[in-house]
Amino acid sequence: MVFCPNCGLENNDSAKFCKNCGTPLKGSSPIKEDYVATGNDPTARNSNINTSNNNLKSDNKNLIIICLTIVICAILIAGALVLFSNNGSDNNSDALSDSASLNSSGSVDKSAEDTSTAASSEPAKTAESKMDILRGSISTGSGKNDKTYCSVYVGEKYAGQNVKISVLYSRDGNALNNGNIVPKTVDSSGYVSVPSASAFKYYPDDAYITIYDSSSNVLDTQEVYLSEKSGTQTF
Repeated sequence: MVFCPNCGLENNDSAKFCKNCGTPLKGSSPIKEDYVATGNDPTARNSNINTSNNNLKSDNKNLIIICLTIVICAILIAGALVLFSNNGSDNNSDALSDSASLNSSGSVDKSAEDTSTAASSEPAKTAESKMDILRGSISTGSGKNDKTYCSVYVGEKYAGQNVKISVLYSRDGNALNNGNIVPKTVDSSGYVSVPSASAFKYYPDDAYITIYDSSSNVLDTQEVYLSEKSGTQTF
């Protein structure tokens, strides 16, 4: 028998090339002679090479498992991110719209605020052109029970038209009321007036006014900055 000097595989005496690695064989060399000449046990060499090959196969298998694990984790993370993004989009749909209002806690509140002045019993008129807030005034009393009144001028041509109005008052960035949408009718002088539902503990320093048509479509908005005092302030 002849052992390959390269890989140590056992070959037939007549073999010229190793059947495992193709290394040329230098003729016949009995096991004993090969051991005496090299000092190494060819069978042990072959065993070591087989063990090395088995270890390599095992390492390749572990590498494949690790790669598959990484790919699966990446897919799961990507799916979670997409799901989180969709949920965030759904939550944003609950944000304050043009026709909604905020209450003091910052949540959406669309309920009516002060219905002491009922809307006209006549059918709502359709605006011939876009209604604008031209000017107005805000009056605040000095008593603890005094309400705040907002009067907005839109023009005499809209007299008798049914509209809606909301006025959100705030102080130092904090809401003082709900800013609810209230149905009103433009008076003969072209004004829309609405009182606050209740008196405020503090004088407002900001009023955000929105005028809507009878179908709650926004017609115009205006923000008014106020001095923190009682009396009438125009804009």
